[in-house]
Amino acid sequence: MIFKRFFYNFYLHFSDYSDIMTNAILFFFILLSFSFAIYDQILMNKLKGETKLTVILKKQKAIDSWLLIGLIILSISYGIQNQISVFTLYLLSTCVILAVYLAFFRAPRLLLKQNGFFFANVYFHYTRIYQINIAEISPREKVLVIDLHGGRRLLARPENENDLQSVVTFFGGYRK
Repeated sequence: MIFKRFFYNFYLHFSDYSDIMTNAILFFFILLSFSFAIYDQILMNKLKGETKLTVILKKQKAIDSWLLIGLIILSISYGIQNQISVFTLYLLSTCVILAVYLAFFRAPRLLLKQNGFFFANVYFHYTRIYQINIAEISPREKVLVIDLHGGRRLLARPENENDLQSVVTFFGGYRK
């Protein structure tokens, strides 16, 4: 009986805080998403010197994004049925908009700078490159393979094959 009363009082006391906590977590992830979008679209072009060449890469499969958007929409419909606050619905709607932007409108890029390059939003200095090759996956799909000294391999799949040729030209052409 004492435990039942304790947990009931505990629930009554902290039930108001669950809404605040949900809103705080949603707001935090919205800020992170906006920060990433600003870094990806604006700051990467200005960091580490002038951008010499920008190559648009192919997007990955979007099934994960569809699942995320579906889960957020389910949360919105569940929230409407259970009368959650309007502010929480607004935050969830903002999450859907950001997820759609990050999944379907944003394109990954390879940014070649004076002393290094950005790949997957990470900067690599040219001195870390061991070798660069072009691999042919299918007759219509070629991949730029960048091997780094640490044994790491980066696979860049450009959307346009002409972009692949411009990357090879940027690095000094073909060598025998």
